[in-house]
Amino acid sequence: MKPTYYKALWHNCNMCKIHYMSEEPHIRAYLCDECWNSIPHFQVKNVQAVQRKVMKGPTHNTTDFTIGHILLYTVGNLLCLIVIGYYLWFK
Repeated sequence: MKPTYYKALWHNCNMCKIHYMSEEPHIRAYLCDECWNSIPHFQVKNVQAVQRKVMKGPTHNTTDFTIGHILLYTVGNLLCLIVIGYYLWFK
């Protein structure tokens, strides 16, 4: 049976700039073990308290638009497209 070989992956630590070896450096933000252990790590104790329902504000309410508002918006967009088309084809 052949022994398993690992590819040597050398990286620079973002804090102390030394070379260290890691197969997945992005998991520890490209930090060596000493620098990773020196920074504070925060953990969420109560997950239920963190999850909150998103409150919908007035921008999420779609019942404020009447048919007049929709038609005015559509006519305005069409006028803009006509002006853009005029300048593209005739000027």
